[in-house]
Amino acid sequence: MAYLFITAVLILTSTCSIMMFYKLSQTPKQTLSLKTRVQLMLTGLVSFIADTVGIGSYVTNTAICKTLGLFEDDELPGVCNGAQTIPGALSSIFFMRVVAVDFTMLFTLVAGACVGGILGGHFVSRLSIQKVRLCMMLAFTAVAVVLFLKNIGYFVIDTELTTLPITKLVFGFFAMMLCGALTAVGMGLFAMVQAVLFLMGVSPAVAFPIMTTAGAMQQPLTTMVFLKRDRIPLQKTLILSLTGCLGVLLALPVISHLNTHWLHQLLFVIIVYNIINIALSYRRKQHLIQKILEPGPT
Repeated sequence: MAYLFITAVLILTSTCSIMMFYKLSQTPKQTLSLKTRVQLMLTGLVSFIADTVGIGSYVTNTAICKTLGLFEDDELPGVCNGAQTIPGALSSIFFMRVVAVDFTMLFTLVAGACVGGILGGHFVSRLSIQKVRLCMMLAFTAVAVVLFLKNIGYFVIDTELTTLPITKLVFGFFAMMLCGALTAVGMGLFAMVQAVLFLMGVSPAVAFPIMTTAGAMQQPLTTMVFLKRDRIPLQKTLILSLTGCLGVLLALPVISHLNTHWLHQLLFVIIVYNIINIALSYRRKQHLIQKILEPGPT
């Protein structure tokens, strides 16, 4: 059954990639400095090493890109989804080949993420930059709270399930639908999916193929919505994406040697950093708007 998902991932990834390269060929070429190109390449490499080991590329991309000023805030949702498309497919195919997952559970959870990704892409692509920032802050904060409670031991749940009963499958579908929708505001899928699977008691052994397959099928769908609305700076995004493929290949051999608890701690720090950074941008913009709207001296 894994071959059905691999085929679907390859079809979606190929379709989306062709659309991105075609649209790039129809767009006036942007002149990028050597410094910017190097920054983008290193960002893609680091972000997708982080993605492959379970931290996620979204939070890492957002943190680095905002620090270096590589993208505007309202570009980040499209960038994060578009850059993930090709490297995400590599991760998904790898994990589906090495870890067996119940077909019904995988299909249900992945379908939820895909539906959410399409709906989220249509909604977020219409938002103003301030609304995008606000949505990102709320989404990041929600995941940070879940991770914090997990790290301090508030949740004590046996995580041994490799299949789910129908009630949990229904819950999982709608939870994954929400996760997929939030990726459209630049929120990483991995942290949210890990939280959902943890709450449902799913074994960590099957978390990676579920996360990567959900991402590999949801992200091309969301990206195509952003492409339709011209909300992705394609030249920069594709540099991130292609360099990210190298990051995936470098990280795959070392995954089994990493400590999950340490990764969650690092993920929490990165998310908090993103919340602070985006909040400062939101406040500066609000202050500027207020100054413009203030009546002048009479």
